[in-house]
This record gives sequence, structure tokens and C-alpha cells, in this order.
Amino acid sequence: MPSLTPDEPTRTDLATRTDIEDLLRRFYRRVLVDDLLADPFAEIRESGLESHLPIMCDFWETVLFGARRYQGSALRVHRSVHTRHRLETRHFLRWLTLWSTTVGQMFQGPIAAHATVHATRIARAMHRNLTGTDSAELDALTSRLHRRVREDHTPDRSPSGHLDDRTASHRLKHGQATDFPETHPNSRRAG
Repeated sequence: MPSLTPDEPTRTDLATRTDIEDLLRRFYRRVLVDDLLADPFAEIRESGLESHLPIMCDFWETVLFGARRYQGSALRVHRSVHTRHRLETRHFLRWLTLWSTTVGQMFQGPIAAHATVHATRIARAMHRNLTGTDSAELDALTSRLHRRVREDHTPDRSPSGHLDDRTASHRLKHGQATDFPETHPNSRRAG
């Protein structure tokens, strides 16, 4: 991530439903006018973001904070979108790129990292379920985002540059808790 200039506010981690709502508002402002994504998201644009936002806040609050507010089926909703507008690899790539960029511009920390990692899982699972195939391009983007999250949010070395028992790598190797998004207490492994 680029360093912050003095004019930029310090980014904090996602911590509240209000943070999620702010993130979703900025993300959807981008999606709803995006050349590629505008058509698949036309129904949201027509019905208004305000009707969709509470559902998405429930979804992400459940994913990130274990709130258990979302009771729907994200796959069923996206099957409906796919029926109206065929979703292809390029749609998932753009969605994931916009999501990870928006998260990274607004927030920093383990929950923000988990939001990015979980979005990669969503994109890959939705793509596979809707198209019946995997995508090398989507896998490559997912790998880059996972690597970036690990580099940005996993302290592997002490200030002196040596591995020690306080580093994430050491804790993971020895089966102890880490700050890796994949082992975050609220993460849900697929499968």
C-alpha cells in the first residue's frame, strides 16, 4: 500500500456496522456507474441503493463480525442476476478489483484484510457456481490479493529483522493464533 500523505486521514480497521455501510456506499457508487458492472447491477440502480444497503450491511456484518443478521442465499440472488445478465469472468474480476481497492483506500487492519480475502472466496465460488468453470485469471487475482494481504498485515519479523516467537510466522508454524485473515476468528472456510 502506498504511504499516506499528510492530507490523507489515517486508515483504521473496520469495526462497526457504520464502517461497513460507509464502505458499501463508496463501493456501490463506483459499481453503479462502472462501464462493465452497470448492467448486472441495474436492478439496484433502479430500485435505489437504500433498499439494497441494509441487506448488504447484514451480509458483511455477518461475515466480518459474526453478527448472524444475514439469513438469505447470496448464490440464489446472483443466479437471478446471471439469468438476466450473463455474468462472466470479466465481471468477477472487475467486482473484486473495485472491492479490494475500495477496502484498501478506506480501511487497514485484520478485519479489512478479512473483507478482501472473503471477497476473493465469494468471487471464486460465485464464478464456479454460475459458470460451471474455474478461471485462471480470477485465481491469479485472488493469489495476488492474498499475497498483498499477507505482506501488508502479517508481521513476519521483529524490528531487528529476525524471526522470533512474537511473529505471525512463528505462531502459525507452532499452531498458535495469528493475524492471518484465513485464521481470523470470524473467518468461515469453504468446504
